[in-house]
Amino acid sequence: MKSSKNGLTPLAAALALALGGAHGHAWAVAMADKADKADAMQMPAISVFGDAISAGTAGRSYINSADIERQQADNVASLLDTLPGVDLAGTARPSGQSLNIWGFNKVQDVKVILDGVPKGFEKYRQGSIFIEPELIKQIEVNKGAHTSLYGNGGFGGVITVETKDAQDLLEGGEKVGAMLKYSRHSNNAENDATVAVYGRTEDGRFDAMAFTTQRKSDDLRKPDGKPFRFSAIDAPSSLAKLNIRLTPEQLLTLTAMKSGSTGWGPFAAMGEDVPTPTEAEIRKYGLEEAWQRKAVYRDQDDDTYSVKWQYAPQDNPWIKLTASAGYSHTDQHDKRLPSASLGSYLGSLGNESWASYVDRIAEVRNESVFTTGAISHVLLTGLQWHKNVRDTLMYYPSSTALKDPSYNYGYFQPYYMPAGRQETTGLYLQDAMTYGDLTVTAALRHDRVVSEGVPNKASRYNSPLAAAGHDFSEKAHEDWSPRLGLFWKASGSVALFGDLSRTWRAPTIDEMYSNEYYVSSRLGSSTPGTSRDLAVERVTAVRTGVMLHRQNVFMERDDVQLRLTAYRNKVSDNIGPRLGILIEGYAPGSGKVPPALSSYRNLAGFRTQGVEVESYYNSPRLFASASLSKQRGTRTGSQRDPWGQDEPVSTIAPDKLMAGLGWRMPDLGASIGWQGRFVAKQERVLPVGNVYRLPPSKGYALHTLFASWHGRQGVWRGTEVRLTVDNVFNRNYMPYLSEAVTGVGRNAKLSVSRKF
Repeated sequence: MKSSKNGLTPLAAALALALGGAHGHAWAVAMADKADKADAMQMPAISVFGDAISAGTAGRSYINSADIERQQADNVASLLDTLPGVDLAGTARPSGQSLNIWGFNKVQDVKVILDGVPKGFEKYRQGSIFIEPELIKQIEVNKGAHTSLYGNGGFGGVITVETKDAQDLLEGGEKVGAMLKYSRHSNNAENDATVAVYGRTEDGRFDAMAFTTQRKSDDLRKPDGKPFRFSAIDAPSSLAKLNIRLTPEQLLTLTAMKSGSTGWGPFAAMGEDVPTPTEAEIRKYGLEEAWQRKAVYRDQDDDTYSVKWQYAPQDNPWIKLTASAGYSHTDQHDKRLPSASLGSYLGSLGNESWASYVDRIAEVRNESVFTTGAISHVLLTGLQWHKNVRDTLMYYPSSTALKDPSYNYGYFQPYYMPAGRQETTGLYLQDAMTYGDLTVTAALRHDRVVSEGVPNKASRYNSPLAAAGHDFSEKAHEDWSPRLGLFWKASGSVALFGDLSRTWRAPTIDEMYSNEYYVSSRLGSSTPGTSRDLAVERVTAVRTGVMLHRQNVFMERDDVQLRLTAYRNKVSDNIGPRLGILIEGYAPGSGKVPPALSSYRNLAGFRTQGVEVESYYNSPRLFASASLSKQRGTRTGSQRDPWGQDEPVSTIAPDKLMAGLGWRMPDLGASIGWQGRFVAKQERVLPVGNVYRLPPSKGYALHTLFASWHGRQGVWRGTEVRLTVDNVFNRNYMPYLSEAVTGVGRNAKLSVSRKF
């Protein structure tokens, strides 16, 4: 089939027009017949933003538990990849995914908050999100730098994940319950088992839940039938949650969540196919060891604990208080086989490595509701403290390093992944002022960020010589972040919204304290120094759009929604490694650079912009949805030469169309449906030879079929069966942001669950 000029097939374009030119996961309101939801099965694969158009939901998308169950995804990034403007970066390997929103793909640019606790793993070339989808109740996505609740980054947006509790599983007047679930995936012979027990007291003051799941599989298969090496899963996860209603006005919530994974994988889980062993290697080591010599055995643990106290006196609108605290610890240990090369992995974490990331957070937030004349106010104030501590170590047993004290005899921190701490204190004030149909939201946030590195154990990366520029001392950054939002409800079914925000982020530990070796004037890198003098990175962000919501359009109890969003982000003083043209006027290879030149620098900035169209139709039986996202980006100068020619932003995702169509059969308790993903080719790439280049990708279309059945009577009551078939036609494809790694072949996913 021929493609159109923009890379979308005519079929994809026709679907966009037929379904309203938007997308089936981006957003949707709750059904008008919510009160009768026992008989109305919720549409799969959509997001819900509320019962009506409002200022609080104008720029947000939601994925609820029904969406999660339908997709039967192995990771959170795959769930979010169905939203317009949100794309999975990386591969299908365990721990191999991160998120890209509107072209922002760094961990610090996409904040992930799990039950109030920040989750961000910045390990070199690894994924950043390790949350078991089975444990999730709802995901909220606020795209762009348009929230005052979080500071120091988040240019791409904030993703808030809420886990399940007992109330989500108990039905009707039940006090105690249990659930068993088994899933089988055909592609990789995956077997998943879930067990949950939950209950509440007679008076409703206490409810508790314990939830555990185990995923285990072989390697995934590519569309051509070949194995996707080192993609097997062995991942247990568990969740425990307790709600205590201290009084009718006070709620205390305690949450503990643990997950882990073990198995062989490439050093860079986010990309690269592992090189095939040679015939000589196979003869010498055997087939299995020959492959494993190319990989690492990774043991990962991820723990999250949180406590939240909420106080909302019924007779005092000035107080709606929330106090919370949380702790997160992510740990990875990688080890290569003894037969692996002993001197080849300096730039890939050596032959053994340890990485530990700990986050602690505390926050107090209050919401006050009051009026001044004809203007009603919702005033939000808060104080937030967040401390991130990272500890890293690698073992590099080259013959030189083992004898050289400047390498600390092989044990030292990776010079490109230093240890350190970063402590952020923030306060914010936000007032949503409503006069008639117009709401103006003004917000101001102040953050102070204090960073400090840990001196490297190897003296070649921690030299006292001034010419080395190795300085791991403390550095503070602080500034304000203003935001203005407008929301006008033009009629009962149409609203316009707009946001203007300016915010910033401090350099990360990696950016500030990474360095290169310096032993003497004759033995050292041309960019050996740490980068404590970096300026903060800033963004000016604009988001605007229109929302339409109408009910009873074609028949009673149907629901139509449309949302159009346009955005633009202008980033200045963006931070990147010092490569290529090291200083203005520098001639590569000349060696004429100042001493102690830093490893990172501020660049000339870049711009991203795009448009998203989302639509949704829901009726008691028929549901349909679609979305289209287009984004572009241009960098001022280049990452290798800030004074040179402009270049494309390499992390801009291709145009993406998502479409869905389905049918409910309420009398049978069943639904069936189809989902299509149509991705355009990406040819706006960097020149060959550029270290930041992602290879161009071809356009592709993927189709998914899904069906579900809920038993409601007799012996089948509480039984649920779901079937999802991904990549129905076994299409071969290479997602652009996967760095030329082939996608996954056809996968039929069957699950059976039973509540007791």
